[in-house]
Amino acid sequence: MNYEKVEILGKYFVYIGKDLISNLAQIVELVKCSKIFLITDDTLESIFAEDFAKINNLQKIIISSGEKAKNIDSLQEIWKQLLEKGADRKSLVINLGGGAVLDMGGFAAATFMRGISFIHIPTTLLSQVDASVGGKLAIDFAGVKNLIGSFNQPLAVIVDINTLKSLPEREFISGFGEILKHGLIADKDYFQRVSQKDIKNLSDGELVKIIEDSVKIKSEIINSDEKELGNRKLLNFGHTIGHAIESVSLETDNSLLHGEAVVLGMVAEGKISREKGYITEEELQKIANSFKKIGLLTSYKILDLQKVIEFINKDKKTEGGIVKWTLLKSIGEGVIDQSVSERELLIALNFLKP
Repeated sequence: MNYEKVEILGKYFVYIGKDLISNLAQIVELVKCSKIFLITDDTLESIFAEDFAKINNLQKIIISSGEKAKNIDSLQEIWKQLLEKGADRKSLVINLGGGAVLDMGGFAAATFMRGISFIHIPTTLLSQVDASVGGKLAIDFAGVKNLIGSFNQPLAVIVDINTLKSLPEREFISGFGEILKHGLIADKDYFQRVSQKDIKNLSDGELVKIIEDSVKIKSEIINSDEKELGNRKLLNFGHTIGHAIESVSLETDNSLLHGEAVVLGMVAEGKISREKGYITEEELQKIANSFKKIGLLTSYKILDLQKVIEFINKDKKTEGGIVKWTLLKSIGEGVIDQSVSERELLIALNFLKP
């Protein structure tokens, strides 16, 4: 069993490789846990049943996956089952799934009995380079994405690329938007390298390396700012508009994936960066083309523009009634705490029109 590992905040490691789930007990010490609880959905539970059958004292909590299920009702159900199944302060929660499962399971563990330990096993490319790393946990509330949550770090993150074999192509592609984002905000060379890849024909070694480098970029940012008081805000590029578009789309029968919405947000916020004179027109087109090349949407018909603007104004990054934006100074360099005028916002949203 070979793997790479990246240290986060000097507290834990992200382990990246193949066949890690089947060898979990060799990576993380499980014997000291009074009980172990696997939080996942029906599909993943059946896929990995054999691997988790090897773990003693394991009980399962099966929940719905996806952003629409990331709410207070699901959270209460997890708390209820932890209580009924006898979880205590020495129990361990293992969250197996995409970003929504990790957010909910982690938040449930972090708040149950004032906090019990948890491990993340992300099963989508997006969650492997984003939601699983850095300790952000949350649920959606009152229609606002990630409004209720906390910062709590896991014991470990296990990134097993075997989980990606059964991932729908649309989900896999959407994860690359986040990978490209890491290059856009912090590493131009990485952006250039990854944007030239044929992502449908990556070897296992190439995939491990890309995930490792992406996690390293995020870890460097988090290590300097765990609670998002400064530099960690760089990671919000694309999220202000992206979250708003995603929230509106979730109310329709054709909702966007989180990664798809954030890509649209990056295109729109790239346009704002262009309007401010930070990036050139050539750079803006290069960014959009990098997304198009791998099959991601760069245009989108917004059915309710006013509702998108309302969600933006409710964004959790708002301070004193003013939204704090992350934009691009250039490819490879983000800039935080920017103000955006109503005119610039409307230009950006109209830029997304098909």
